[in-house]
Amino acid sequence: MTQHILLEKLRGLLQNMPPLEGRGAYGQEQFAWLGKASALISKWDKTEGISFGFTCKYMTGNMNRQANYGAILTTIHKAITSIEESLPSTAEQVFGPGAAYDFFKALNELVASAERTLFLVDPYMDAEVFDGYLSALTPGKRVRLLVNKHTDNIKVAAEKFRAQHASEIEVRKSTQIHDRLVFVDDTQCWVLGASIKDAAAKKPTYLAPLANDVVAVKLSHYEDIWSASTPI
Repeated sequence: MTQHILLEKLRGLLQNMPPLEGRGAYGQEQFAWLGKASALISKWDKTEGISFGFTCKYMTGNMNRQANYGAILTTIHKAITSIEESLPSTAEQVFGPGAAYDFFKALNELVASAERTLFLVDPYMDAEVFDGYLSALTPGKRVRLLVNKHTDNIKVAAEKFRAQHASEIEVRKSTQIHDRLVFVDDTQCWVLGASIKDAAAKKPTYLAPLANDVVAVKLSHYEDIWSASTPI
């Protein structure tokens, strides 16, 4: 997992935090959130991850919950600040002409980071997306592809990929799309400077996350386009 992806996932934790305070028993939502938070902190720093894991354990056991709640938030903010300071001033990743493999690696890691859903929007996307990127996904993910060109090519590939991997993959066509976007778990949105098909092959491109407060608006817009699009 790249530092860019880890940073966005940590920010997403704060955006989607369930109620953790109080003395009531935790439910599945709290356990799942604490488990994810613990895994991400360990990705950032293994030593911090050990301490964070104990804090989560104390939280679930209702031991000094208020103090441990503060420790959890402090650690997450510390991790975010640490990663932000280690990265360039912009979160954008730029790939020069000929850096097709670097772009491939970065996008592959982004796709593989999806835990529940992946929504790819790219008018020029073709069947190469299956071998190049979707094969990195573990089973059980819901994948949606919104395209415009190369529909025959991608339809055949989707059918075969779906049959072999037992994956939930939907493909639709729309003439209303112009952007190239990657939505991960409905909480992150990344913008591509060129089509997935030929990014960084001959011209420079970039891969950049949108601000968290913009993601929901952007996703809603493309959900409307998806609903009005044609299944293929």
